Amino acid sequence: MKKMNGSKAAVTLFLAVLVFFACLFVARVVETNGGNVDVDRLAIATNEGAVLSAKLWRPKTATAENPAPAVILVPGGNANLEYMSSVSLELARRGYVAIAIDPYTIGRSDVIQPTPDLGADSTLVYVKQLDFVDNNAIGMIGWSAGVGRMNAAAIKDGVPNGVKALFGFGAGAPGDPELAINQGYFIGKIETTYGFGVNKQKDINTAPAFTTGMQTDYVEFATWYGDLANNKGRILYTGLTGHILGLISKSGVAAACHFFNDALAPAPNGQINNFVFGWKELSTALAMVAIVVILITAGNLLLQTSFFQTLFKADEPAIAAKASPLTWAMLAVSILFGALVAKWAVFNGQQFLNKTGFLQIANVNGFVFWLLCLTAFSIVVLALRVLFDKDLDKAALKAHAKTSTSSLLKSLLLGFTLLVIGYFLVSLGDQFFNISPRFWKVQLNVLNPKRLSLLLIYLPLYIVPMLVFNFVQTSSYYFKDKPKLFTLLVWAANTLPALLFVFYVYGKIIFTGLTPITNAAMSRANGSMLDALLLMLPVSFISAHFYHKTKNFYIGAFINAMLFAWAAVGTDLITFLG
Repeated sequence: MKKMNGSKAAVTLFLAVLVFFACLFVARVVETNGGNVDVDRLAIATNEGAVLSAKLWRPKTATAENPAPAVILVPGGNANLEYMSSVSLELARRGYVAIAIDPYTIGRSDVIQPTPDLGADSTLVYVKQLDFVDNNAIGMIGWSAGVGRMNAAAIKDGVPNGVKALFGFGAGAPGDPELAINQGYFIGKIETTYGFGVNKQKDINTAPAFTTGMQTDYVEFATWYGDLANNKGRILYTGLTGHILGLISKSGVAAACHFFNDALAPAPNGQINNFVFGWKELSTALAMVAIVVILITAGNLLLQTSFFQTLFKADEPAIAAKASPLTWAMLAVSILFGALVAKWAVFNGQQFLNKTGFLQIANVNGFVFWLLCLTAFSIVVLALRVLFDKDLDKAALKAHAKTSTSSLLKSLLLGFTLLVIGYFLVSLGDQFFNISPRFWKVQLNVLNPKRLSLLLIYLPLYIVPMLVFNFVQTSSYYFKDKPKLFTLLVWAANTLPALLFVFYVYGKIIFTGLTPITNAAMSRANGSMLDALLLMLPVSFISAHFYHKTKNFYIGAFINAMLFAWAAVGTDLITFLG
């Protein structure tokens, strides 16, 4: 039986690896427009004495004899260059050279003393030196905080710095109507971070920031204002999307393509009306799913080796859950606490943990602090259960937690081994296809030495919550004969707190037009909860799967901590400590 299970796991592992590389191959084909666009990762040595990570999309039609217009893409606060990939590939398909960057302190770029442009200016200098770029037709795109970085590079002392067109996603507004740079903006109808001086987001057409810059009382969407022929044109686009989704929405990507066709230079390859970026997004998302399957099946195979066989606790009685009011009350109270404390914890966690000096990623600090709050609450709920649940088998609960030092170290080693396997495959994918698996916000990125050191620093802060969560959930919601129900309850306990917070944020925008997110720290809170929604799905499945298989909750906890820590430190902005 074990051999059959081992053979099945080996076949599943092989197929998952095949799917992983096949998905990245498809994403590569889409990104290169079937081989008509060269896509390369760059490491640009800048005037600041640092290295800036970038990605270049160069259409085959862009040559020294036939230089093409170029667009530089600058992501926002905690976002790396992959956020800009959908717009980049669509621009490249239409004949524009596109170059997206990891701003300093983000992704694979160096961490240096912050500058207003965070590397956008050095990128502009680099692009002007490329012989296949038309220096009279350079544009820029900024998303969120990237709008400010874009403006800092494009405008020097109130004078254009060789850039003819600027496009802002989810931020910014036209200033001086006489500034000779064509400007366009895409503001989603459920934008979460900027009110633009109006009471409700739906009133963006009358926001002073736009009516003043466009010299009108009411701004019509997708309508040019000002003198486009003399580089003083202004235009505002919208779509049924929000701050992050705008970058991967057809309305947002199409707006950017239409803008540069009007404001910078006609599309060199002619008007292309279809969009293919969705296939790239889908392929990288499926590659992410494949990695999770690989981790699970590789874990199953390792558990069948004699070395890891001692991790099985099948002989010890599991604490079976009961469909009682107490079970549902514990679940409901934990979920509500997580949702209610999210806004306070993520915001204040950034303030508290940033002061340590060695925890250098503000976004991660807020999220970790929220998890630690949930951990403390889980311990309190567990203590109350021990005190008042007369049906609880306390001896079984003690046995549930009990483990040897050897077993603990082996569980940790198993998690680390799976992390290495996943990281190796992602590194190969990056090497061959210049693409990392990504699902919307969550990306499994290749780590530079600085981020690798931060992975080791943050890992214990993820291990503690995962151990507590797994212990509480496996001793509270385990229905032996109903594995799917067990998995569902674990998912609910892990995911619903973040989901309720997201419902609160976007529900308030949709029904009242007002955003509860008013600053960068709260924007990170929203981002953290969105990350949690995506990551908690594989985390919950891993927890339930390995516990059902081994009755050892430590295994899933360590695997999840490794996965969460890797995703957490892979891209987000690192605080510079000079």
